[in-house]
Amino acid sequence: METSDIELKFEQYRDHLENETTTLTSYVQLYKHINDRKQDRLDELNIAPCFFGTVIDSLFTAIILWMNNLIDPKAERGFYNFLSFIENNRDILAISRLQKRNNYPDGHWMLNREPITYELIESDRKKLKNIKALQSFKIRRDKFHAHFDKDYAFQRKQISSDAPIKFSDLDDLVEVLKDILNTYSAAYNGKVYKISLMDINDIDYVLNILHEYNQNIKS
Repeated sequence: METSDIELKFEQYRDHLENETTTLTSYVQLYKHINDRKQDRLDELNIAPCFFGTVIDSLFTAIILWMNNLIDPKAERGFYNFLSFIENNRDILAISRLQKRNNYPDGHWMLNREPITYELIESDRKKLKNIKALQSFKIRRDKFHAHFDKDYAFQRKQISSDAPIKFSDLDDLVEVLKDILNTYSAAYNGKVYKISLMDINDIDYVLNILHEYNQNIKS
């Protein structure tokens, strides 16, 4: 089956969003993981507090900014724009196109799916609007991480009270983006992305070396 220009555009869009969602997911997972290791490797993290503290702060800023890149309604290549592209080109995601694209026989289990409708696209827009702590993300982006606001420039700690963000909020953000991307990717050619940081335990290797060093010093 010959690939049309619109289909090539979809593939380009999908690859872009997969890459950037993976980037955001990597930031989130590493940020959470280093914070989690404070429970049992705090002494090791404190061997180089400037390094690890800066890494944690940098990851959180990257999360806020990448969130903005992906879910700001005005972003030119974010998820809102992607959904508008899908809305205007729903025909490339028709089940009949999937069958031809993958050469599936009649009755194949992959063809037993709900079609991509305007209502589905609208429900995904609502998922973006209803992301947990969305307002907190926006406040942090607009008033601190992207621009210094007079209310927070001299009171950095205040923003944590005014715009709280929990680990579970970060997980919710990532899961919404993964779900939307995979909905349309699967409808196009059955491809589903796992989207995760493969080497999350690299930092554990470093912390374990530091832990062994600490233990040797104490003994």
